[in-house]
Amino acid sequence: MELKNYMELIVEEAVDRELENIKEPWAKNKRCKFDIMALVLNRLPARYIVTDKGRIMTKIKETEVQFQADILRELLKAIATVRKDPRI
Repeated sequence: MELKNYMELIVEEAVDRELENIKEPWAKNKRCKFDIMALVLNRLPARYIVTDKGRIMTKIKETEVQFQADILRELLKAIATVRKDPRI
């Protein structure tokens, strides 16, 4: 059994998708990616899971439009913050 913040996985996937489209050198830097993830995760509620049922319930929640919109909003803010002053 493992305790995991499922939001980390969701955010990392979203960050990877967005950074693929950015051609600036900082977007390929792992530190910048982690800075973006930290900013997003600090602004969103954690989604801890322990059981398979918890994983299923989180997957269902992940499909909700507002849930996706919240992640995207915070992701775009975080990208703008890191773009202004990338720590590379």
